[in-house]
Amino acid sequence: MNHFDEMTCMLYLDGQLEAEHARELAAHAGTCAACRELLKALEGEGVWLRESLLEEDGAVPARLMEPPTRARAPWGWIAAFGFGTAGAYTLWSGIVEPWRQQLSQAGFGEGNLLTLMVFHGAFWKGWESMTSLMEFLALTTLGIVVAALLRRHWRRWATVAVVMGMLAGALLLPQPAAAVERHKGNPDYILPAGETVKTDLIVYESNSVNIEGDVEGDVIVFARKITVSGHVGGDVIGWVQEMVIRGQVDGNIRAGAETISIEGTVGKNVMSWANSLETDPRARIGGGVISGANSVEIVCPVGRDVTTFANAIFINGPVGGSVQSYGDTLRIGAKADIQGHTSFRGENKPDVAPGAKLASEVEFEFRKHRPGYESPHFYWWQAIWLGVTFLYGLVLALVMPVFYADVVRAGRGASVGIGLLVFPAVPILAIIACVTIVGLAIGVTALLLWMLTIYTAQIFVGTLIGEFILGKADGFGHTVARLALGLVLLRIARNVPYVGGWIVFAVIVWGMGAVAVALYKNVKRQPALA
Repeated sequence: MNHFDEMTCMLYLDGQLEAEHARELAAHAGTCAACRELLKALEGEGVWLRESLLEEDGAVPARLMEPPTRARAPWGWIAAFGFGTAGAYTLWSGIVEPWRQQLSQAGFGEGNLLTLMVFHGAFWKGWESMTSLMEFLALTTLGIVVAALLRRHWRRWATVAVVMGMLAGALLLPQPAAAVERHKGNPDYILPAGETVKTDLIVYESNSVNIEGDVEGDVIVFARKITVSGHVGGDVIGWVQEMVIRGQVDGNIRAGAETISIEGTVGKNVMSWANSLETDPRARIGGGVISGANSVEIVCPVGRDVTTFANAIFINGPVGGSVQSYGDTLRIGAKADIQGHTSFRGENKPDVAPGAKLASEVEFEFRKHRPGYESPHFYWWQAIWLGVTFLYGLVLALVMPVFYADVVRAGRGASVGIGLLVFPAVPILAIIACVTIVGLAIGVTALLLWMLTIYTAQIFVGTLIGEFILGKADGFGHTVARLALGLVLLRIARNVPYVGGWIVFAVIVWGMGAVAVALYKNVKRQPALA
């Protein structure tokens, strides 16, 4: 049977087909299903086309029809900028600056040991040039960011030009020159009386250092002994066996030494880690004292707080602030005059002489050598730390399943010996890398990863312990179950008296060795060839 084409059907629907042909097509469509479907489809398309042609145009928004007007001043942005500037000034003057001054008085100012070692270290003489380069790169980056923000929010380049011009003018301002005087390998360095060093003084690889003259900057010493009989305008920083301060130090004393003896005047603070810290009654400390030592003896006036971590502590002089001590014994002499609060946490009750003047009674807390098993607070925190560690392990298993499995697999082998090598080697190599500007980022990153691995080691060791009890895991759910069981057992074991600390150390070494082996195998593994 012959069928009608689309054009004939369209003419039929539009009423333009001859009457005879129209009757013939209608009769044929009554008996032919294919032609009826074609007519129905063409009729629907025609209706859709007519409706689309008759659809009214959408209204244009009024804001688009308005003629362009003169740009108005963005008062909202200006007000927000003004309020933001006022808030930033209030935050700086009311919170940041007072805290900065307090930290500076406590010995954490701009001239601390880390800053001096990094930017003015004795190990490399090219730090000044590299510092200028880093400052230039930082300011250049800041300028690019500011320009991008201004270009996005401000449409007038005149404002951008003014701001960038001011920034360029600030960059062209002369910078203060900084210099350091270094002395290396002199067995007995002496700065004679009457001579003046107008910059910082760094002496290292020496047997003894004797400062009899004046130093306007800081004194940094790596030697066996240092004696300061003259005047130091900055800080005295030393890693020595013996330190003796007989002169005047306007800044801070920060030292790691066997013995520290203060017989002169210290303008700010004393921060030390030593076997013994001794002061003379004729000495004077304008700031505070923070010391970790075997024995601490403070018999001179101290202007601010005294914080000590020592076995034997003896205070027999005026203290302008509070006294906070941790140790075995605390003795307060008859000449003591403590203006602030006094607290002591130790094994023996403090011994206070009858003539001592205290602003309040000594707050004594008996120090326990074992956890407070009888306190519900102890079990509450154990549960919290267990939950945190389990969630951390769960995240590791979800995010890095392949590496997680590699570490667990490596832990089944002889990874403890590797851990004994990696545990001390990584921080030593990282510190050596931090000495040079090229390895600074690598060293800092390695130290951070090393500390993170110390905490992460218990995750992998816990999984290994769970596998030892329940068997090897064959899926994510089984791995989580073994992780939970192992962490619970480790949490219990670390609180066992006398051996808990050794268990923690063994877990760290075991886990760190497994991580090191897994990293080595992943780095060594070559991609398979197609």
